Amino acid sequence: AAFAAEQGASVLLVESSQLAAGASGRNSGVVQHPFDTVLAPLHQATLEVYRELSDGSSDFEFPADPAGLLLLTDDPAAAHARVGELRDQEPALVPEFLDSEALAMLEPMLARGLSAIRLATGYPIPPEAATHAMAARARRAGAELRIAQPVSAVHEEPAVTLADGNRLEAGAVLVAAGPWSAALLDPSGAWQPIRPTHGVTVQVALATTPSSVLEEGAVHTVNRPVGDDEPETGLVTFSMVSAAGVSTVGSTFLPTAPDPEKMAPHLLAHGSRFVPALRGAVILRSRVCARPQSIDGRPFIGPLPGRDRVFMAAGHGPWGISTGPASAAIAVDAILHGTSVPAELEAARPL
Repeated sequence: AAFAAEQGASVLLVESSQLAAGASGRNSGVVQHPFDTVLAPLHQATLEVYRELSDGSSDFEFPADPAGLLLLTDDPAAAHARVGELRDQEPALVPEFLDSEALAMLEPMLARGLSAIRLATGYPIPPEAATHAMAARARRAGAELRIAQPVSAVHEEPAVTLADGNRLEAGAVLVAAGPWSAALLDPSGAWQPIRPTHGVTVQVALATTPSSVLEEGAVHTVNRPVGDDEPETGLVTFSMVSAAGVSTVGSTFLPTAPDPEKMAPHLLAHGSRFVPALRGAVILRSRVCARPQSIDGRPFIGPLPGRDRVFMAAGHGPWGISTGPASAAIAVDAILHGTSVPAELEAARPL
């Protein structure tokens, strides 16, 4: 909405509930490299958007430098091998192996006996901060934002029908509804390039916090749909991001939405293996959200086949705040100027 309005387009954004109500406001709160050669340019462009946004806003602050991402492990041999691979694949991340002694000096609050891979990425921000800052930018550019106006149907021509029955027609429609995009475009459920993968995060206040972003294991981010046959406890891994005095601990990867309050103690217990201070930490709040997980791990951007002037920008999985603004710029250029979308990101690409 911001990018289109700034180019002179008349823009109406229709939001079904509240701004940042989904994954864009309930993520772990870190902008980081997506470990994908196709998505890496989107990440770099997104960093520039956030830096520009930070320079022009008193409400949004983006770190000048990365805090550093620590991939924690108790297998130093595997970590050494992974460092070598990352130096070949992502040399800009300056991969570095830290033995247990070096790690303890860098982050004293971590459990002893761990080693780590340190990467030059990870920009902690409050989870919903970027979304609200972009919304403010859109409004400044003249975009109209209608909140709590659910869309019930997206038509083959550029028009939508709201839940109240009101039909809105436009020169173009962009569907950017995250994990709900596929259902809007095909209510039958036959087309499922994006499926929700549910994540729980727990926010706690600690007397001291690590300066680095923490993750369990080597680079193993779940970037695929989680099947319905996963166990009820699903996939649970440790991550921790600290920003503005609050530490956000995650995360789960589940096919259905769990009760976040019931899941929270399990996440903290798992996390205490890495950060002992999490044992008994006071929970500020627990939240669950649905990540818009695409079938191949990359977003769908651009025009949709068989529909007149209907476009899509969704399916970012765990990389929404890390690549979303750059995806938006690509989508807007396709709408306003007919610019082509990279083949690996086309909404019409074969699956």
